[in-house]
Amino acid sequence: MIESGRVFAFSRRRTVPRTLFRNWPVAIPLLLFAIAAAIVPTMTDVATTDDWAYTRSVEILYWDIRLTMFPVVAATAVGQVFWGGLFALVLGMELGVMRLSTVVMVGIGAIALYTILRQLGVSRSRSALGMAVYLFNPLSFILSFTFMTDPHFASVMLMSVAFFLFGLTPERPRPWAIVLGSVFAGYAFWIRQQGAFIPVGVVSYLVASRRLWINWRSVRLAAQVVVAPALMLLIYYGWLYWINDVPDVQEGFLNRARGYGWDGTWFLLRYLTYFELAYLGVFLVPLTIALLPGFRGRAGEVLFSSPFGFWAFVGWIGVAISGLYLLTQQERRMPYIGQFLGAGGFGPGDVPGPRQRLIEWSWFYDVLTIVSVGGAILLGLVLCRRLVDERTPERAAAGLVGMVALWQVIGILPPSYQYLTRGGSLDRYLLPLVPLTIALVLWAVRDVRLIQPLAWLVVALFAVVSTAGTRDYLVYMDAVWAMAREANQAGVANEKMDAGSGWDGYHLYTDMVEQNITRNMSPSRSPWWINFYAKQTDSTYIVSTSPNWRPGYVVVTQRPYDQWLEDDPVSVYLLRKQEAPWPPQP
Repeated sequence: MIESGRVFAFSRRRTVPRTLFRNWPVAIPLLLFAIAAAIVPTMTDVATTDDWAYTRSVEILYWDIRLTMFPVVAATAVGQVFWGGLFALVLGMELGVMRLSTVVMVGIGAIALYTILRQLGVSRSRSALGMAVYLFNPLSFILSFTFMTDPHFASVMLMSVAFFLFGLTPERPRPWAIVLGSVFAGYAFWIRQQGAFIPVGVVSYLVASRRLWINWRSVRLAAQVVVAPALMLLIYYGWLYWINDVPDVQEGFLNRARGYGWDGTWFLLRYLTYFELAYLGVFLVPLTIALLPGFRGRAGEVLFSSPFGFWAFVGWIGVAISGLYLLTQQERRMPYIGQFLGAGGFGPGDVPGPRQRLIEWSWFYDVLTIVSVGGAILLGLVLCRRLVDERTPERAAAGLVGMVALWQVIGILPPSYQYLTRGGSLDRYLLPLVPLTIALVLWAVRDVRLIQPLAWLVVALFAVVSTAGTRDYLVYMDAVWAMAREANQAGVANEKMDAGSGWDGYHLYTDMVEQNITRNMSPSRSPWWINFYAKQTDSTYIVSTSPNWRPGYVVVTQRPYDQWLEDDPVSVYLLRKQEAPWPPQP
């Protein structure tokens, strides 16, 4: 018995290296991602758009050992703050370290996606390709180099789904894996509220697959799925109401939904459904292009193998074409809801003055729109042909992934209410759908020829553009912050300067809250972030992308910066009111 135990222990130890060796393709996209992270100035000392607020919370946790969420923070975010705090303990409290924590989290999420794909019966090489499509699509990539909640949430969601798939195997259920999946679902809720929809999606799948019924075994299984996230939800709201106070923005979600009523909800449902299809159509282009040659002969399967699949595909086409027609009538083209991917390139334009359009040709946006809709239609064909399929463990796993994706579609709705009158939503809210859709597509085409060299070629193109665009954005933000620091050194106080949402929020917001400043000191028609983050600045001095951004201001100095994707010379400018002295009076 002792000898056999030793043999078993030895063979078990040998299993880990063997498993790693068999799954060597996973190293390829991770290595490429690491190389890209070395090219991008990951450690740049800047904050972008809203991520300064999460960074400030990490700083308070790091220096004061106190967990705080500011009134302007819409996401739950505490899970991300803990993760950032861990990196701060090891590497020090710096803005670049927070960005590095996101890069690592996204890499872990990509590994979780690989395990999901393998459990869906996808080959190792195709699973590695799915990782690469996720890592290097422009939205995933640019968000990986921020400290925003969206990439953190997507990664933890993938970890949760991976454990749920492993634990809920019908032939061999593993309660410990189910509980781990539920813990990760709770942790995902601690990053963004739609994490609560992960266990809802899993329970919905169990009900639809008739694995939950009115008996003690079903009660035990449901408890394994929902108890941990329910407890974590209660802990969060207990802390929020009794210790932190509910942030104003979170409190306003329900009020906005009520204010817009059913008309606003119906508007969002229509527009978001089309936006989701269009953006997924672009992000999954490496797969759809590589599938076209092998899929031509199988398109008829939608017509003849399943009437349900056929009519689902007809509805899918109806949404895509009607959405295209409606938005075209409004003269809107892709990118429809650009925040991190817009006409000005990668990253939000939350700095005074417009960024130059990256591509001036109007036909480019027409082509991009057509590609997005064409890609969306092909995705619909790929998925609808497998809606009714033979009962296999892989199909059961795909059903779980699909149900989680469906509930994440619903999760995009609440935060989109605040942008209902400004385009309909933000592109970053769509991020969780990207890896889940990749998983479903690669499961659905296991029997279809996929020209992997062609797919990798398109991924390489995405990687080059994404790396250059993300690098350009961080270089641009570094120029803005360097100009603001130069103004500080010349004697300009932050209360006299507007240098964009990241700078203003990072340097002024906590003082605004502590001093209870409620009056906006800037001129009328000031940028949105002044009223949210920096009411006390009077904007006597402005860091801008344009020398003529606001009448009554003159240029003090300019700072050129280098861009890889932009041919024209670009600079940031320090502007001052005409009557303001230079250098500033002490």
